[in-house]
Amino acid sequence: MKKVKPFLKYIVGVSLLWPLAVAGQSDFNVARIKPELVQDADAVVRVDEVFWDIKSQAEAVRKTRLVVTIFNETGEEHYGNVSVGYDKFNKVIDLSGALYDENGKLVKRLRTVDIEDYGNGINGGDISDGRVKRASFGKKSYRYPYTIEYAHEIRTRNMMFYPNWTPEPEEGCAVEYSVFRIKAPAGFEFRYKEYHGAPAVKKSKDADGADLYEWSATDYVRKKSTEPYPLPTYDRTPMVEAAAAEFEVQDYRGNFKSWEDLSRFYYTLNAGRDVLPAGVQDEVKALVKDARTDREKIERIYKWMQGRSRYVSIQLGIGGWQTIDAATVAKTGYGDCKALTNFTLAALKVAGVPAHAALIRAGKEARIRPDFPMSRFNHVIACALAGKDTVWLECTSPSEKPNFMGNFTGGRPALLVLPTGGKLVMTPDYKPAQNAKSSQVKVKLSETGDGAIETRAIYTGLQHEARTQLMQYQTKEEQEKWLVSHINLPSMDLRHFEFAEGLDNDPSVTEKLTLNVRNCATKTGTRLFIKPSLMSRAFELPATSERTTDFYLPVSDYNFTDLDTVFYEVPASYKLETSLPAFQIASAFGSYELKTTYENNKLICARKVVMNGGRYGSKDFAAWVDFLKKIRKADRAQVVFVENKL
Repeated sequence: MKKVKPFLKYIVGVSLLWPLAVAGQSDFNVARIKPELVQDADAVVRVDEVFWDIKSQAEAVRKTRLVVTIFNETGEEHYGNVSVGYDKFNKVIDLSGALYDENGKLVKRLRTVDIEDYGNGINGGDISDGRVKRASFGKKSYRYPYTIEYAHEIRTRNMMFYPNWTPEPEEGCAVEYSVFRIKAPAGFEFRYKEYHGAPAVKKSKDADGADLYEWSATDYVRKKSTEPYPLPTYDRTPMVEAAAAEFEVQDYRGNFKSWEDLSRFYYTLNAGRDVLPAGVQDEVKALVKDARTDREKIERIYKWMQGRSRYVSIQLGIGGWQTIDAATVAKTGYGDCKALTNFTLAALKVAGVPAHAALIRAGKEARIRPDFPMSRFNHVIACALAGKDTVWLECTSPSEKPNFMGNFTGGRPALLVLPTGGKLVMTPDYKPAQNAKSSQVKVKLSETGDGAIETRAIYTGLQHEARTQLMQYQTKEEQEKWLVSHINLPSMDLRHFEFAEGLDNDPSVTEKLTLNVRNCATKTGTRLFIKPSLMSRAFELPATSERTTDFYLPVSDYNFTDLDTVFYEVPASYKLETSLPAFQIASAFGSYELKTTYENNKLICARKVVMNGGRYGSKDFAAWVDFLKKIRKADRAQVVFVENKL
C-alpha cells in the first residue's frame, strides 16, 4: 500500500490531436475570455479535458488536455507545471505542451530539456519502480498574461484505479470549459457517483457502438475564500468518483462492487505470506510463554516487532498492494506498512491471538467515502483482538504505544481484511477529555514586574503528538526554536527545557521549562497588573460574525481540554487592590472557566477550556464568534496590586 506523498496536483493528460469539443477552443487570445471570469482571477482554465478510454477489464488509456491562461505568479504556481507519474503498469505514451502569448500566438513548444524525470520515492531509503515526468516552461520567464497548454497520454494495465474529476479550479481561478469523458465497450460495467452538486452524467453511444459517459461544466468561478473555518475539500468540492466493478491486474482478478469484495481481493493477494521461520516462531512462543492475557501477548509482540524492524517504503509492481512475506521481513529486518503489519500478524498467529490487517486512508483527517467502495486506501495497520477488546497497532512506528492511532489513522473508517470478505469499522477517535494539556506555571515576580518562571505540563492524546515528533526527529536546537515560536510570551529568555515520554499505556509527554520574562507583569506607577491566563492558549477572532455556509472546526485542532494553573509569588511590598476575576462560559462549542484566589502573597489562577470540534451550520457562526469574544474578554482580565506604603 503506498504511503501518503506530498505531491503536486496530479493532472492527467490527452494528446494535442484529440479534437476540441467546443467551437473556438483553439483560439487562446486572452481577449476572448468573458470579463466575469477574468475579474480578480490568478488564472483561467480555458480547456480541461479528461478522457478515460476503457479497453477491457485489464487495460485503459487516460488522456488529458489542459489549457490555462496565467495572469500572475500565483496562477503560475497553481498551473505552471504538470507532473505525470508512471511505473510498471502505467506507460507514458505522449507528453507535450505549448506556450502562447496574450494574443494566442504560439511562442514555444515543450522540448525534451523542459521535462525532468525522477523517482517518486518519499526519501532516499525507498524502493520503488515509480517515476515522475515533470514538465515546465520555467518560472517568470514570460510576460503576463500568457497561456500554456499541456497534454499527455498514459496506457495503464492497473485497472484497480479509475480517475475522478472535479470542475472546480484552484482557489482564485476560473474555468471556461471542463469535461470528463469515459468510453467503455458496449455493456461494460463500472461504477460512478456524483457528489456536492457535480453535474449529472450524459450518456450516449459512439459511432462504433461503445458506451459514452460525459460530465461537463462551463464558466465556473472559484473566488478566493474570505470565510474562515472552511469545510474539508472532501465535504464541499463537486466531484465525480469512478471505480471498477470487475478488473484485472497482472495475474490477478477482482472486483470492487462492495467493501467485502475489496477485502476479499486483498486477502487473496496476500494469502500464505504470513509464515515465520521455525526459529522465529520459537522466539515468539518464548516471548509470550508467561503472558497472562491476550492483551499482554499483543503488547509484548508489538514491542518486540518495533525493536527488530524498521520502515522502508517498497513499491514494485503489484507490490504496491502485495506484501513481502513474513519470512523475508524476519531475515532483513525491514518492510513497508503492509509487510510490517503482515509480519506482526504472523507473530500474533503463532501466539494464538486473532488479528487482521486493516486498510486505511492515512493522513491528518483523511477519509474515504463509505457509500462508494473503491481503492483509495494508502496504508495498512493491524487490528488484534483481546477478548472483547480491539487493539490497533501502527506497525511502521518504532515507538508508538499499542492502540494509539492519533492524527494519522484515528477517527476514520478502516476495512478489515477477512478471508470471506471484511467490513468497514471505525478506528479510535479522541474526545476533548483525551486530548488534554495539564500545566502548572510557577512565577516569582520581582518588584519591577519581571518574572522567573518554571513550568511543568503534561500533554496527552492528540496534544502530545507535536512534542513526540520534536523528540524523535528534531535536534536540540530545532526543538528550542520551535518552543520559542510557540510560547505566547514577549521578551522571553528560555533558560532550560526538557521532554519526557510517559510510562503509562496511554501515551503522554511531560514538558518542563525554565524562563526569564521581562515585564511578565506590567508595572505602571505604583501598580502591578498581573495576567491570570499567562502562557495559556490564545484564540484568534474572525473578522466577521456573518456566515453563508457551514463551517468546520477540525477535530484534530479543536477537540481538546486545557487545564492551566498559574501560581504567582507576589512581592511582599504589594497589596491586592482589585477584586479577583472569575468567569464561567458555556456553549455548544465548549466551555470556559477561570478562578482566582489570593492569600499570603500567593495568587493562584486556574483556567479550564474545553473545545468541541466538528461541523456546524452557518446559523451557528454568530454564536461561535460570541463564544470566542467572551473567552478573549475573560483572558484579558487582570489582577491589580498596588505598592503597600506603610
